[in-house]
Amino acid sequence: MSGIDALLASVPTWALVAGKGGVGKTTSAAALAVRSAESGARTLILSTDPAGTLGDVLGATLTGTPRAHPTVDGLFASQLDAAGARAAFLSRWGDVLATIVDRGTYLDRDDIQGLIDAALPGIDETMAVLALADLAKEGQWDRVVLDTAPTGHTLRLLVLPETFRALIALLDTMQAKHRFMVSALTHRYKPDAADAFLADLRSNVDRLRAVLTDRSHTGVMLVTRPEAVVLAETVRYGEALAALDVAVCAVVVNAVGAGSSTAPTAALSDVRRAVGDVPGFIAPSLGALAPGIGGVRRWSRAVRALRRSSRAMPANGDAARQDASVGGLEPPASIVDALPPVLIVGGKGGVGKTSVSCAIALAAARGGARTMLVSTDPAPSIGDALDLAIGDTDVEVAGGFGLLARQVDANAAFARWREEYRSRVDAAFDGLLGPGLDAAHDRAIARELFALAPPGIDELYALIWLGDAVADGRFDRIIIDPAPTGHLIRLLEMPSLALDWSHRLLRLMLKYRELAGGGELSAELLAFARRTRAVGTLLASAERAGVMVVALDEPIVISETARAIARIQAIGYHVPAVVWNRASRSPEPLPAEPPVRQFVAPEATPPPVGVTRLLDWLDDWRVLALDV
Repeated sequence: MSGIDALLASVPTWALVAGKGGVGKTTSAAALAVRSAESGARTLILSTDPAGTLGDVLGATLTGTPRAHPTVDGLFASQLDAAGARAAFLSRWGDVLATIVDRGTYLDRDDIQGLIDAALPGIDETMAVLALADLAKEGQWDRVVLDTAPTGHTLRLLVLPETFRALIALLDTMQAKHRFMVSALTHRYKPDAADAFLADLRSNVDRLRAVLTDRSHTGVMLVTRPEAVVLAETVRYGEALAALDVAVCAVVVNAVGAGSSTAPTAALSDVRRAVGDVPGFIAPSLGALAPGIGGVRRWSRAVRALRRSSRAMPANGDAARQDASVGGLEPPASIVDALPPVLIVGGKGGVGKTSVSCAIALAAARGGARTMLVSTDPAPSIGDALDLAIGDTDVEVAGGFGLLARQVDANAAFARWREEYRSRVDAAFDGLLGPGLDAAHDRAIARELFALAPPGIDELYALIWLGDAVADGRFDRIIIDPAPTGHLIRLLEMPSLALDWSHRLLRLMLKYRELAGGGELSAELLAFARRTRAVGTLLASAERAGVMVVALDEPIVISETARAIARIQAIGYHVPAVVWNRASRSPEPLPAEPPVRQFVAPEATPPPVGVTRLLDWLDDWRVLALDV
């Protein structure tokens, strides 16, 4: 049995292909789906990654509706259209939702519509995945392959059933207020369309959770690379999947070759300790695969099952430093001086943005700047790159010239604010004098209004101190390592969305003021809105902030990088530079309007980890285009 056939036999009919950004998930998922179709199974491959590279890998234009592949019989492909799924859901159910909120709050109809438009966390992703679960249940496909987003946001997708239950509970509490009042007035209650909607929604979410945890039906093919930083995140990923009761059915160690810092057998052993004794596979480093089915089939021919005793691909962990030459290019006068004080380092998953973030931050601190390095990625790796234990507190990097670093737990930060809000709501309602208007229902509704927060607001909330830190002069430079491209774009769009949400929630709290004394709650929301506006203004200033994009000289990465730069600029943010990472030669300059500085970072074997190696690597960078 060939390696790709053995891999196909190892995964159930609903396969989630998952892993850290840049490990080769999309190619692996495409290879699995192509082989499945060639074996006679009617196969659907769907990408849930907002970066949208599946179409490039398959050499086909994808939409939110499954389309037959032009050259592979039985293969259908689709790119999750989150906005389209959300629009379709609201078109069908928007009036019912507005009715429920109208019954449960003191909002005007216009306020209600605005709150629904600005909120409903994760409803787009949830509805799209629920639709996929329906397709699998109805038997339209013999096999479904999901090409997922990088680690942090796929884990969020997997917990969406629980997140969405909180929203259903809030809506049900609003409807319960209506049921109570109707029963009190008429001594009877007949369920209506709103009750049917809530029951159907709860049933759909329960079904999604059941599908995800059905080991006979669903499993994860976990893809990794034999590199220390990648393996550390993969092990954490495996542990998180186990905690969610989502089964890992196979592990693929990809891109094994001269640049590997760990033997494939050792890499597989590390991951197996987190996920159990599942089948293991390896694929050699093939360089930049050409877009289209030809590149996918080349990977398929190379992958093979890895026996425990296999030594066919030896480790290179003891290799001396081997930095590739990018001769012919001049060293920059000063990379740091060419960048704004607040720098977001973005890029497709796996291009090395965390290493770039750490190197830039270390260079700034070495130059005497008071520097803060912070990660907002739900699957942060700056601790792995610096070879230090870094958590959700400021840590001074040993040997890092006074650099402070922090891996922000955005979800925990927002959860703390939510709990403080609930405590203030309880205190306000505890102080009510007189009977009020059904205070028990109003208290329950007010306590859970944060369930209507837009997705991604937790990451923004974790960063609103940025405006304060810059304003009071605590830091000369702040370097931010965010999630990969698709979710970075969401973060950049978040200030305006969060402002709209906070204003609408504030309007609701003001209407509760007479009932519940919402003055302190309103003041807190006003403070949040003010700080959010400050962050948005800061990030939009080309003199004070910008997004440096990291790329690889590979066709698929180049396409995504160009799309990302265009989108970042369309939102209104400055792109001061592009870094071509892991270069073995001088790449063609990336066209951009307006033009941007472009640096070339050489291939380093093994990848740079730790303060000394990161700074040595940065000192080898060269200029592709200095003055623009």
